[in-house]
Amino acid sequence: MALRNKRAQEEIVGFAVIVIIVSIILIFFLVFSLSDKPKTESYETESFLQASLHYTSSCVDNGRYLPVQDLIFSCYNAERCDNEEEACVVLNQTLKGILKESWQVGEDFPAKGYKLEIFSEEEAILSLIEGNVTGDYKGAQQSLPKGVPVRVLFSLYYQ
Repeated sequence: MALRNKRAQEEIVGFAVIVIIVSIILIFFLVFSLSDKPKTESYETESFLQASLHYTSSCVDNGRYLPVQDLIFSCYNAERCDNEEEACVVLNQTLKGILKESWQVGEDFPAKGYKLEIFSEEEAILSLIEGNVTGDYKGAQQSLPKGVPVRVLFSLYYQ
């Protein structure tokens, strides 16, 4: 009978150890899954960036108005629009207008600033910065693989 009680105690101790290990793993998982991590990507900035790239600019090339996405490559290649205006000038004006109409920045607004950067592997194509650049931000990026790889980064700064 003493042998049977000893086995029962060993089984209970083993079961208790397993319960403790599983509990620790669950607590560890909950702490990391519920922690308040700063989110740097947001649906809002991602949607804005996608919509901006598809916005139709005033640059006409071969009888069609170029979307911003195609205008970026025209700027990179130092091309001109059909009206002889430089593609980079039109790109700069178009994106400044989109940003100004979309995001009010300053001390009285939730967004304190923004930064839009477009660059290829070798060089910066365009950089637009408005307001204060802070450590609290949400952002999005898009790679444009057409021809030369180009990346577009947009960051919206808070606080």
